[in-house]
Amino acid sequence: MLSLDRVLDATIAIGLDRFSVAAVARELCVTDMAIYRYVRSRDDLYTRAAARVHASFPPPRPVPGWKAHLAEVAENAWLLAHRHPGVQRYLLDGPYHPETLAVFDAGIARLRELHPAFGPEEAYVLLSRVTSVALAGADNALSRRYQDDVDRPGELFGWTVRALVDGMEGLLLRGDLPANRAALSLGPESALSP
Repeated sequence: MLSLDRVLDATIAIGLDRFSVAAVARELCVTDMAIYRYVRSRDDLYTRAAARVHASFPPPRPVPGWKAHLAEVAENAWLLAHRHPGVQRYLLDGPYHPETLAVFDAGIARLRELHPAFGPEEAYVLLSRVTSVALAGADNALSRRYQDDVDRPGELFGWTVRALVDGMEGLLLRGDLPANRAALSLGPESALSP
């Protein structure tokens, strides 16, 4: 029997970067219109499937220290994007499923727990920039040249994350945050409508 779960699973199996509603329908042996009983549009199908992929990925391992935590977040984001090409657009642009927002919130809370001097804005900037770099790195042909294992981020990736974090730490110690305050949070408009 057709269900939203089966539609999302088929979409993920085909690939977030290459699926079409017609391909999902063929995979499930139904008509295109049957798919639209469960989603409003191709974009809605993409968003829901990407949210499912994100929610299924294990959280970063507990590590001591906020810099080690950010390194774990970066590696997890890289692995997620590497294993599910196409998820980057969802994670960078939204709109986000409530489960995704909960993961982001937990990451910010964990960062603040590891370094209580960080306010929510500082923690968000650190987490979001590291995640953005990781997502870009997973899809970078030049970086892949320097990986010993094509399924793991390489030494250059780790160095880039450390350099980014160290540089951002210096700016934060000086109180230097982006002037555009809207850039310091996801905002309510980023949530997925019910």
